[in-house]
Amino acid sequence: MTSPTPNAKLALAAWLETHTAFRLPAHANDLKSALNALDSTPEPTSYSAQFASLKRYFNRAIVVLMMFCALLGFMAVPPAFSINQSNQANIFWLFIILLGFHMLNLAVWTLTMLTTMKQQANSKGMLLSLLIFINNKVSKHSHIEKNVSAAYLHWQCPNHTNKWLISSLSHGAWGCYLLAGWIMTLLLLLTNQINFVWETTLLSDEAFIKLTQTLSVIPQWFGISLPNQLDILASRVDLISQTAVTRQHWANFLLASIMIYGVFPRVFLTLVCLSIYRVKRAMLPLSTQERIIKNRYRQPESQSRHILDTEHNSDSQAGGEHISELRSELPKSAFLQHWALFEWSTETPRPLHPAKSLTMLNSREEQSHFLEVTHNEPMYLLVNAQQSPDRGTRRFLRLARGHYPSLNLVLYDAKNSAFQDDWQRLARETRVPSTSLQSKD
Repeated sequence: MTSPTPNAKLALAAWLETHTAFRLPAHANDLKSALNALDSTPEPTSYSAQFASLKRYFNRAIVVLMMFCALLGFMAVPPAFSINQSNQANIFWLFIILLGFHMLNLAVWTLTMLTTMKQQANSKGMLLSLLIFINNKVSKHSHIEKNVSAAYLHWQCPNHTNKWLISSLSHGAWGCYLLAGWIMTLLLLLTNQINFVWETTLLSDEAFIKLTQTLSVIPQWFGISLPNQLDILASRVDLISQTAVTRQHWANFLLASIMIYGVFPRVFLTLVCLSIYRVKRAMLPLSTQERIIKNRYRQPESQSRHILDTEHNSDSQAGGEHISELRSELPKSAFLQHWALFEWSTETPRPLHPAKSLTMLNSREEQSHFLEVTHNEPMYLLVNAQQSPDRGTRRFLRLARGHYPSLNLVLYDAKNSAFQDDWQRLARETRVPSTSLQSKD
């Protein structure tokens, strides 16, 4: 089974850390080794294995869709070749049946793309919705976790790229339909002698001659033998019997037109839309949680080992214990002071709305700018206690303690958190007073 790409693993880990209790190991050497935890957690089927299964099911659903469209193409051609007792088939009626709906769909798609070029389309369309529905049913039958399925769909079908994914599926389906129709047309022409004719009541003969010559322009570039003016006139209903050469010219004209005006454009547009989809998906900005994870493992931990003076160490620990005492409540006046939200991936808690200022510290640039300022007013640093502190957090708190003498560490949802002790230990080490704020406060 093919393992997900590093970007896919990062998206999966970010989704799981945001919506579940899963956390990447805090002491991994780098991001790659941290993401390897997805390959072994949980047992017996890891998150990576579930993600890869969903990808495989999605691809198989696309193959089934293309095969179904090809089957429709095989079935649509024989009724179009319903001939009379004289083995005559109306050539332009065949064009309408085999290429008419394709041209109409192509025109509608072009108009839609032009009118929505500057808009962000969130619709998934009928084809993509069908594939997602099938994928959800299969994943439920395969006992794949809902959060993994949601993470996969968020990664596979982001809103910014949906219209290109839908377009590639639509063009691919039409391409299979037309290619199957071309193959069936070829088989029918190989096994039947058909006289191609045309007739009209409202239009003139010159109009059909001009239309045929216009459609023949591109096929002529490939050196294909096509109907000339004499063949066109000889194919008027009830005029004269057609020769074998005339029939062959019309057959070449029909096959070349289906391939050039039908199959080739669809294959080309499929490749273009699929390429744009992949490029746009690769260029999507990282989510807040993805940036947090990348920053977490960006710099390796540096350790220094030396003998500490026993008496000095005891004093430091005693002072640290006093500072790290966790207060259960914040005074109401604290919510009117300055607040900074460190590596924050959810909405701002409601009690913080009346604060003097709210500063987001989610990127390295924002954290660096925060450390460039020094003032003595109370500053409350809010962190999510459901996430484990890492080396970058420890380094930031130590630096912030020097710039903000009245810095307070506020643990959000610390109650029953598996990392509450880690945060309190970090507060002792950095000598930052700590308190808590519950989500229901």
